[in-house]
Amino acid sequence: MDRMARLIGGGVLLAGMVGAPGAFAAPRVLTIGIVPQMSPWTLARRWTPVLEAWSAAVGVRIVLRTAPTIRRFERRVARGDYDLVYLNPADYLRYRGRYRAFARGRGWLQGILVVRRKGPVRDISELAHRLIAFPARHALAASMEPRRFLHARGIPFGTRYVGSHDAVYRAVAAGLFIAGGGVRQTYDSLPAPIRRHLRVLWAGPKGLPHPFAAQRTLPASLVRRLTVALVRLPRVVPGAVRRLGFSGFEATRNRDYTRPGAVVR
Repeated sequence: MDRMARLIGGGVLLAGMVGAPGAFAAPRVLTIGIVPQMSPWTLARRWTPVLEAWSAAVGVRIVLRTAPTIRRFERRVARGDYDLVYLNPADYLRYRGRYRAFARGRGWLQGILVVRRKGPVRDISELAHRLIAFPARHALAASMEPRRFLHARGIPFGTRYVGSHDAVYRAVAAGLFIAGGGVRQTYDSLPAPIRRHLRVLWAGPKGLPHPFAAQRTLPASLVRRLTVALVRLPRVVPGAVRRLGFSGFEATRNRDYTRPGAVVR
């Protein structure tokens, strides 16, 4: 826990070093903002070994700075608080004037609606007039896409934004909500004691996954080093990468996300 505390809390103190004179030429510390799909401590525990291995490979310390909710995270991205970000494709398109995509996880982003495994719901129509949990209003696949689907089917429902994917799954598993929105990746990486109480009721269309993006002020040579090191990480810490729900990483670029149909909207 001490190591995770340093990883989260240290970012606040060390972030200023990146903006020091000459820092952009050879930064020693980079802050990364990761969309808080899980609770901050779960996020830190799962990302710590990956960030440490990535830091060692690049030769620059990469410090996690998260936010308590997805909404606050989006505000910090809008302000440019982070040097690097891992964020949903819709937010990337919104802030790509400040950030440029350089890598992404392999596979696809797919929104889902989950219900209790032994609960009463068997058909999507049974969600009519029920309260459904979502992580945040602007969470692309976990919130916007399922809400759009339900509206298109003419199914009236209530919404409650609970701050993270983790909070959605736990609330539905506990019976606090009849259903909740998430994405396949975070659902697949759930601890077994929670996942065994859930099942997927609906799965949406597939689109490009969350990108890793860098501030456009960072040197291109550094971004290339970050990309190469990230792509190689599954060979360095394979277990840690799998626990985050990734099968691997690959290079990407801005135009991959701006071409028509690439991002599920």
